[in-house]
Amino acid sequence: MKTMLSIENEKMRVQVAAATGAITSLVFNDLPGDLVGEPRLAANFRLCLPLDDYQCNYIEGMEQKPESVTRTGDVVTVRFSGMTSTKGTYPIDLEYALRLEGDTLIFQAKLTNRDAHPISEFWFPRLGGWTRFGAGRDARMTVPGYQRARQLGHAQTAAIFREFPCGQGLGGEGAEWTTDYPGMAMTMPWLDLYDAGSDTGLYLGYHDTTCRYSTWHTALFPRNSGRPDAWIAPDEAAGLPVGLVFSHVRYPFIHSGESLDSGEFVFRVHRGDWHHGSRFYREWFMTHFPFDKSKSWLRKKSAWFTSIIYQPEDRIVADYVQYERWAHEAQAFGVDTCELIGWDKGGLERDYPEYVPEPKLGGREGFRTLLKAIASRGGRCLPFVNYNVLDQHTEWYKRELHKFTHQEYMGSTANWFSWGESTLLARKENNARRHLLASVVPPLESILEDFLLEVVKDGASGFQIDKLCEGSRLDFNPLNTLKPDVALCEGLVQAIARLHAKCRALNPDFCLAAEAGQDRLLPYVDVSYRNTDGYDISPLRYVFPEWTSCRHISSPFDFAGVNGAVLTGAVICVEPFSYQGSLGHPLYRKLADYIREVERIRSELADIIFLGTYYDTLDAEVTPVKPSGKAAVAALLAVGEPGAMTVGGGGNACGVAAGELLYRVHGHRQTDRRALVVVNPTENEISYHWKFLHRAVAKAELYAPFEPVRKIDRGRPVQIKAKALHILVDSENP
Repeated sequence: MKTMLSIENEKMRVQVAAATGAITSLVFNDLPGDLVGEPRLAANFRLCLPLDDYQCNYIEGMEQKPESVTRTGDVVTVRFSGMTSTKGTYPIDLEYALRLEGDTLIFQAKLTNRDAHPISEFWFPRLGGWTRFGAGRDARMTVPGYQRARQLGHAQTAAIFREFPCGQGLGGEGAEWTTDYPGMAMTMPWLDLYDAGSDTGLYLGYHDTTCRYSTWHTALFPRNSGRPDAWIAPDEAAGLPVGLVFSHVRYPFIHSGESLDSGEFVFRVHRGDWHHGSRFYREWFMTHFPFDKSKSWLRKKSAWFTSIIYQPEDRIVADYVQYERWAHEAQAFGVDTCELIGWDKGGLERDYPEYVPEPKLGGREGFRTLLKAIASRGGRCLPFVNYNVLDQHTEWYKRELHKFTHQEYMGSTANWFSWGESTLLARKENNARRHLLASVVPPLESILEDFLLEVVKDGASGFQIDKLCEGSRLDFNPLNTLKPDVALCEGLVQAIARLHAKCRALNPDFCLAAEAGQDRLLPYVDVSYRNTDGYDISPLRYVFPEWTSCRHISSPFDFAGVNGAVLTGAVICVEPFSYQGSLGHPLYRKLADYIREVERIRSELADIIFLGTYYDTLDAEVTPVKPSGKAAVAALLAVGEPGAMTVGGGGNACGVAAGELLYRVHGHRQTDRRALVVVNPTENEISYHWKFLHRAVAKAELYAPFEPVRKIDRGRPVQIKAKALHILVDSENP
């Protein structure tokens, strides 16, 4: 019998041990070395079958003997029948396949449980022994986070073969870094590993048409070093193996007679960084969940006005009549879309899910009059609602709604968040209502639809559904008809889909915005609420340019926030006095005038810089001109090294180095006419050279707020004022 089975092509070679079914070698032909550099850490799978008196009953895949390991063409199939742990033997079957297709290695499994206890964890694929990717240890891992490509420590990406971002937690086998999908940590189910030296990336994507809660788990053995270089050198490891073990962990909770079909997990090698790798995910997603935002009125709106008119401690900020005046004043500055918060019973963060117009503000008749007045001027209104969030302080909750709360494994319900406003005690969360996350179960879904569909009939143009970003987690409420890993993931997505369809049946133009990060909501949610920060935006914007998010502007001189919205193609969501006033207030006049001017330009160029393709930092160069004379002295004092000048494709929410320019590239969908948006976040005027890389562009039109459009030539430096915005549009459209 062969000890190893191999599958290979011109892209990669994979070796599988016949004794375990584990990958013991993974070589990419364009890269030096073996990804599995430490064979002692080779791994295949792991299961957890919790017992009543032994919750940590792990079944280690490397300790099981396969029933068979076979190769047919470019597929290796591994079968296990019966599993053992230190506590006994269990009737559990597993069959998985490793399939090689060109530049892609695909993992797929079917797990069947015939034991009386449920399987709580399934770690697969599990690939161990990683020591490098490329010639050195500088390859960087990128995660598609909620607001940017980050989540590994405090950097945008992390060199995991050097800077492992986490330590060894209590009970952990080694240093352990995890991130979960779906949710705020991961907006899309992929990671991308990139080696700049070879310009080669490795896409690791989870392709399952069922949206399941899962964890991406990376462990560094034997642990982190405690030094800047987190890896312990092999000669210092006391004979222990040094390397990474990567696992994708699902939580199936399948009982006796039930099976889990895992979906596909994909390793795909590619040229370029995560921008290129993520295109594979878009292709898969649009094949299974296609959507088109071209007819969405909401997606075409690049600015909103928003206010909280009734706070949870009974303070009325504005009634419906006053809010209508504020909406009118915002429209005078080019902002005709309004988000209305605190319009419902009890005000903001109270009495959920009783979404009816508050009598103190004017009642249902006043609410309808408000919506009609906004619509009569060509405006739109998005009432703020939640979906599966409950106020635990109401009599209705104590009487009935408590049955619908989300439950953890032990049956408890976490005491969730609170948002106090009108008193100091409330703002410090010492006297504020605490909300609970609810399960998506049919009785609650029916209650929500009864309230929300009435609001559509009242004249709402759409909803901004808050807190959907918090909904993705395991849910063990016994009223669920879905598995715990699906109930608040796929179950939530399908509930929003049903609500969306019923709202559209009443109003075909109805649209949804949401505080959400899950990619699977994209077919139903046109604009997200908080996926931008500083000068950056979630990688969702690059992968799905049909989508965008809101850049929140609250301070009266936050021109940088407006520039950040233009840079990334985000919605300007202006909230004067922290949601408590009008854009027409004299304090906000300069900001309002700036927004009006920016929106005038964005309206003219909307098909390129707001509704077009978003190329992020690809296909252009912006090079500051090295300062001289007094400017050089200023740069020296500001930065700390002579002539220091940097150019930033990436933004920095915490501050920007002196001399840094930020840029993003946008393009028209049909003509591929490109625009280069440049922001100077510094206090100094900067000269720079620009260049498009997709083709030779010699001339561009320069747009800047309060300045006439002018022609500029490539090769001649352009000056940008401090804190200023430039939009360079290709004037040689083919």
